[in-house]
Amino acid sequence: MSKQSSTKNEVPVTGMIGIFWWHDGRLLASVCRVDEGDVAGGTVDSRFAHIETWPVLQKRYYKLWALEYEDVPRGRVIYLQGAKRFRVLMDKVLFQHGIKAAILDRFALPKNTTNFVRDLHYTTDPKDIDRLFGDR
Repeated sequence: MSKQSSTKNEVPVTGMIGIFWWHDGRLLASVCRVDEGDVAGGTVDSRFAHIETWPVLQKRYYKLWALEYEDVPRGRVIYLQGAKRFRVLMDKVLFQHGIKAAILDRFALPKNTTNFVRDLHYTTDPKDIDRLFGDR
């Protein structure tokens, strides 16, 4: 199921980039090939934004109607050109074997060149959010 893609003047890259949420035991994702992404500072990122994609998902999945996009654990997959590796930035609550396996599968990511990293930007933990924004 892996697709081959490449960035300019590089060897084809196996794997996809994009955004995702984990809700109700299911991975909800918007993915694209690496060569469809935007390059900035050696990082290739998809053009998908969580805030813009959420209303589309809410129309498809009625269980999401009452939720905001930041209420559901989420993350993003990017490609690091220099290192030739994928980085999965995500909420710390998603660090479970089954969830990581689902992400690897859906994004067709090679396990040996993919790193999973906690990112506070994607947190759903109220204590972490308070630390980020200074106890609102």
